[in-house]
Formats: sequence, C-alpha cells, structure tokens
Amino acid sequence: MLFRRESVRRNRAAFTLVEMLVVVAIIVALAGIGGFFLLPALQDANKNTAQAQVKGPLTQACQTFYINNTQFPDSLQELLVQDQNGKGPYLESADALIDPWGQPYQYDKSGPANNGRRPDIWTATKDTGEKIGNWPKVR
Repeated sequence: MLFRRESVRRNRAAFTLVEMLVVVAIIVALAGIGGFFLLPALQDANKNTAQAQVKGPLTQACQTFYINNTQFPDSLQELLVQDQNGKGPYLESADALIDPWGQPYQYDKSGPANNGRRPDIWTATKDTGEKIGNWPKVR
C-alpha cells in the first residue's frame, strides 16, 4: 500500500507579523492626523471654559459676597466658607477655584483691570501665556 502525500492547503489561523505591522502603522497614522486636528480644539475648549468660569460663577460669587458684606473678599478662598454674618459659602467646592490647566485662578481685590469696580479674576493659558480675565475686552 502506498501513501500519497496530498498537497492540501491548510487554512491560516493567525495573522502574519507583516499584516500586524501594517495595521499598527495605519492606526498610528490615523491617530497622528486626528491629534493634529483635535489638539487645537481642546485648547480652544479650555480657553472658553476658563472665560466662562471667570466671568460667570467666580465673578457672581464675589458680587454676592459684596452685597452681603459691603466689601469684596480678600481672597477667593473666602468664597468657600461661611462669613461672619452667617452667609455663604458662595461656591460649592474648591474645584471652582482651579482653572482648566490645573492652576488656581489669580485674584486682585483692588481690580485695576476693571477700573476698581470689581475684583480682577484671571488665569493664563499654559501654551501661550495669554491672560483670560473677567474684565471687558478692549477692541
């Protein structure tokens, strides 16, 4: 009895190394292209968030503090506790005092950028150092 070898092609059960490298290269290229377009959008979102926070809840909390105490707070930390008149806290948590880049908001009670009418609250972007504050924009 003779056994004949039959040339049967077996089905492949796995990917080759070359195929895997091609897939990884495509994923890396797509991630790079996506990052190129998404990172500027992220920076714009952080700037808009900071602008909304300084002109919204932080400035409003300072104005409410002024109404209740006839003076602005000496620091933003005072907005987190109850004042001597039993009013407050004016902000819900200390997270409200942190900008989108993880730095505390800056505060000047005398408000030179607001012509002394209210305190200045601002932050600066990490990439360009652009100041974002609660004062009117000069055109």
